[in-house]
Order: sequence, then structure tokens, then C-alpha cells
Amino acid sequence: MKTLEHMQRARELLARGQDELAESALSDAVDAAVAAENLVLLTQARLALGELMLEQGRQEEALPFLQAVVRTEIADGSVDLEVKRAAHLLRQIRGIEP
Repeated sequence: MKTLEHMQRARELLARGQDELAESALSDAVDAAVAAENLVLLTQARLALGELMLEQGRQEEALPFLQAVVRTEIADGSVDLEVKRAAHLLRQIRGIEP
């Protein structure tokens, strides 16, 4: 299964309230993106996984994923939205932003 398929499966599982399975699918998406050497999909999968962990109140576990997103740089700007979102979430965790 490829990265996008894992991410779609995670969305479907979340819609059904199956958070644990969705987390597993997102973890698989991260692994698939690494294997495919696709930095855009890797960034998207890391952000989704970090957001899910935050929603579950697991801030410490979300930090490495969100920090990895913030450190991502692609010259064409294809992950700028993800980087900004992750930076916002990190500021919220630190109590800098509401």
C-alpha cells in the first residue's frame, strides 16, 4: 500500500472513530513515504500523525513529528502550509498562542 492509500485509510478510520487503527495507518504512511523518498508526503503524514496525537492529549508524543515538519524545507514551497500549521501547533503546546 502506498502513502496516499495509507493516509486515505486513516481518514476513513478516523471517521468511524477507530483512532488506534488510524494511528497505525498514519505510521504506515510515514514509513511508505520514507521508503518512496517522498518528502512532501512524508511531511503531510507526519503532520497528520502529530495532529492526531495532539487531539488525543498526547503532546509529548506529537512533538517529534511536529518538530520534524517544522524543520522541512522544500524550495518550491510545496509544504509551506504544513510547516506553518505545525509551527502554530507547537506554539500552542508551549502556551505561546491560543
